Amino acid sequence: MKRLLLSALAVLFTASITFAQEDQAPQNPKTLPMFGGIMKTEQQQKQDEKFLKSCDLNFKTRQEASKFFMERGWEYYAEGQIDTAMYRFNLAWLLNPDNGETYWAFGLVTAAYDKQDEALKLYEKALVYQPKNSLLHSDIAAAHLNLYKVKNKKKHLKNASKSLNEAITLDATNSFALYTLSEVAYLDEDYTGAWTYLHQARELNMANLNYAFLTELMEKMPDPKGFFRADAKTE
Repeated sequence: MKRLLLSALAVLFTASITFAQEDQAPQNPKTLPMFGGIMKTEQQQKQDEKFLKSCDLNFKTRQEASKFFMERGWEYYAEGQIDTAMYRFNLAWLLNPDNGETYWAFGLVTAAYDKQDEALKLYEKALVYQPKNSLLHSDIAAAHLNLYKVKNKKKHLKNASKSLNEAITLDATNSFALYTLSEVAYLDEDYTGAWTYLHQARELNMANLNYAFLTELMEKMPDPKGFFRADAKTE
């Protein structure tokens, strides 16, 4: 449930972060995935060594320390402190580059900055470590869906559908995937299917409902179940 909420929050962050990017100064490497892949100075390398030694003294293993910093990163992410979260994710990665969850987190933040192609590359890295992660497949689908909205290429819609079906196969209770399948069906002009998926998702978790999308769907086709009504949509 926690990761499901985080995936939904990523969608909300995308609009606000993208809006703020126009006047944004170059990002600090600490807030870029894997520190931006930039060669570190001697001083920065010494700081890393000091940090790693400190963790070695305070944790049984670096894997345990990595997990600790991932949890702190998710907490900051949920609070909307994206840069602080990314720095914690980077520390988790520095401690354990084989922590697949770090690549997932990098992908989520990158997607929130509306860099969907880059996010997909990071998600694919995460998928190597977590091939049966239903929510990860959902996030991959969300990136493809956002690319479709920008580029209007059917391959992205097909890829989104493929990833979402995989997500549902892995976890039939993944409401985020069901909501996203509803949106895919809508864009494919399958309004009956869109309503079917939307109600399946609603029955699992009402919190993920996008009311702007709901309004658009009602304009195309009234709710067959009568649960949502156009004259009551603002109530």
